Amino acid sequence: MVFRRLFGFGDDGNAPEPPEIDTQITTLAPLPGHPIEGEIVLKGGSRGIAIEYFYLTVVAKVRDNGGTPKDLEMTRLDVRRGHFGVAPGTEERVPFSGRLPWECPVTELGGQTLGVDLSLTTQLDTGNSPVRDLDFLHVTAPPLYEAVLDAFAEEGYRGADSQVIFDYIPGVEQHRPHYQTFFVTHPARGLDRLGELEVVFLQNAVGAMVHVRRAARSQLDWKDKPLTRSFPAAHHEVGQVDFGERVRRVLAGLAAVDG
Repeated sequence: MVFRRLFGFGDDGNAPEPPEIDTQITTLAPLPGHPIEGEIVLKGGSRGIAIEYFYLTVVAKVRDNGGTPKDLEMTRLDVRRGHFGVAPGTEERVPFSGRLPWECPVTELGGQTLGVDLSLTTQLDTGNSPVRDLDFLHVTAPPLYEAVLDAFAEEGYRGADSQVIFDYIPGVEQHRPHYQTFFVTHPARGLDRLGELEVVFLQNAVGAMVHVRRAARSQLDWKDKPLTRSFPAAHHEVGQVDFGERVRRVLAGLAAVDG
């Protein structure tokens, strides 16, 4: 992440160095449900800057039922300092911390990016007007996701991409109005015969309920999509249990419905 210059703090145009801000994540490979920490680095420039408060929010770009992108707040992070000044020519570092929700979308799986837009928005108020700083946030898929998707890969279904949809899944306990779909494809099968699947993890502190169905990319309302088959997977099972049997059982159930 890089420093961004902050303009409009009563600058008359003569100050050669405006204040700058840089929001830095210090947690390596943040995970859903786990703590995240960092610091806001402020440079006073030639005139200095007076800070009243900070708001740090994790925001995901989601698609609604019509396919329109919209911003959805995942959580707010705690900033440990406010109401202070940064003197001209000096630098201040302000720590922040928080915890990502268990249902936070992930942007990377197995070292590969998924095309998911997740950002950390820093808003600071100087008493004049609020200023926003936007940085992309990289969140790694938890081991449970990787273990389950590896089981699908053993059956020939390999990852392609992912979407975050603004919608509730009917009949399940869901705390946030979105879910993330992983598309996995079997190149040896036609797309109309379970060639592409959607895999959705509804995760909590214990594990996840994994929902699987034939892919229908053009349909974004959960109720309009094909029927699902589901199975539970617990975090403590990773490395101890072969999820292949559950995956094969789900695939057999989907084939019966699709047939």
